[in-house]
Amino acid sequence: IERHKCDNNTMIVTDLFWVHPVSLDLLRSFPKVLIMDCTYKTNRYRLPLLEIVGVTSTDMSFSVAFAYLQFERIDNYFWVLTTLHSLLDDIAILEVIVTDRELALMNAIDRVFSTSRHLLCRWHISRNVLAKCKKMFKSKEEWDKFISLWNIFALSSTEPEYNKHLARLLVDLDTYPEAV
Repeated sequence: IERHKCDNNTMIVTDLFWVHPVSLDLLRSFPKVLIMDCTYKTNRYRLPLLEIVGVTSTDMSFSVAFAYLQFERIDNYFWVLTTLHSLLDDIAILEVIVTDRELALMNAIDRVFSTSRHLLCRWHISRNVLAKCKKMFKSKEEWDKFISLWNIFALSSTEPEYNKHLARLLVDLDTYPEAV
């Protein structure tokens, strides 16, 4: 299934969306979780490629849809998400959508899938922690301690576990409040 958007003046295709019917059937069967991420200029067309992935009840992932975008802007993401939404049955309500911190995509999700819960990807968060916090530590030992505690904290699977690990981070790293 293919959909495209053209520039009204030039009739040049600006955005291109496609989904395989089997992928759409899988999404209708497993509409709980979607993961979305955009690659940037890594293809021969030098265009952002949005990949939308679903997750089955057995934690297997499957490709849902792809879209080449002219720009990574709200209106481009909005078009892709409304196109996807139009192909879903009203029965298929997406519960959780996971993305990186792409603000345009986040805003489009809020507009199109307003009842879905939006979460940030733990891998992207951990990369940001690594990039921004490492320079704050004076020694390798302190950094290793922080990253170890961070990883335990980030992998918390329940709210009580999360609170326990957060408290430990706050106590053990009280000399680095900006990192915590």
